[in-house]
Amino acid sequence: MRERLRHSWLLVLVGLLGCDLFAPREPEAPVAESGTFLQPDTPERVVQNLQAAIAEQNAGNYVRSLAEPFTFIPTATAQSRDPALWAGWNRAREEQYFTAMVAAVSPSATPQLQLSNERASFDSERRYVLEASYRLTVPHTHPDAPTIVEGRLIWEITQQPSGLWALERWTDRQQGDVPSWSDLKRAFIN
Repeated sequence: MRERLRHSWLLVLVGLLGCDLFAPREPEAPVAESGTFLQPDTPERVVQNLQAAIAEQNAGNYVRSLAEPFTFIPTATAQSRDPALWAGWNRAREEQYFTAMVAAVSPSATPQLQLSNERASFDSERRYVLEASYRLTVPHTHPDAPTIVEGRLIWEITQQPSGLWALERWTDRQQGDVPSWSDLKRAFIN
């Protein structure tokens, strides 16, 4: 019996050595980030990255453009309508809204962020402030959310300890009776 068992183990060992179990295999391709993301070594690159992330519906690159901590200040109308919603709005909430919005975008549609009437300046060596009018078009299927929002934004883009730049504080301002970005965020976070 012992001889038979040893013979069986020997056959198993020869079988394993005869197969390619221990042979080298082709390495797998590295996992790469998808979409357009430029090294945010200037504040302008952060703006470009945010526009590209919106157009490409890329939540990962969108969030990479936000500082930690991140603050969003909604329009006065949105704030008075639902103050509890905006209390403590942070990077995680921003990602939650963006991911929900992207999930509702119509297939083969492309959201687009247009900025105009831009005024940009450095408040300090490490703080860049962009104030601009915006028009965001999001062709989504959510029945209770606007597909076009307009307003004025103030983006405070700061240099991080790494030397790279990120959006740290975002203030939304309403213009007229047109739905604002705050209204879009509210629709997708609820």
